[in-house]
Amino acid sequence: MATKPPIVADSSPLISAARAHRLCLVRKVYRTLILPEAVYNEIVIQGRSKPGASEIKKAKNEWIQVMTVQNRQAVQNLQVKFGIGESEAIVLAEELKTTLLADEAAVILEARRRGIPLTSTIMMLFEAKTKGFTPSIKKELDKFIKAGFRIDEELYQNALRQAGECEL
Repeated sequence: MATKPPIVADSSPLISAARAHRLCLVRKVYRTLILPEAVYNEIVIQGRSKPGASEIKKAKNEWIQVMTVQNRQAVQNLQVKFGIGESEAIVLAEELKTTLLADEAAVILEARRRGIPLTSTIMMLFEAKTKGFTPSIKKELDKFIKAGFRIDEELYQNALRQAGECEL
């Protein structure tokens, strides 16, 4: 069985997972993540006292790799619409021709426009359930929501329906 290439992560899914105490689940599902320098700095340096900072710092060079984006001009062009972390995440995923882990709608739209494969927190939870790392998407989503993850009710109910966990 071929190993999937590492994916590039934006900060939002990692911060959400850290707040919900579920970074371990992210690690189980993806095994290796690549963070652009700006995303690493946003979580570990600027957010040093916030959830996930120490865990991400400790995971560097274990299951998290930090990489430098080569195309600085593309990053600058994206910074008209996005922060530095989101811009670097989009460009790095494009440079590495790999999947981007992101949750923010505008980032997802830009990645789709560029043909970058995508995954999200919700898709990660589906993969976790499929691989047997969690028995319930609802239980996991509820942990994320309790910790501040924002999801609209329609998307929440749709995810539960697709998971076969619909509340009637």
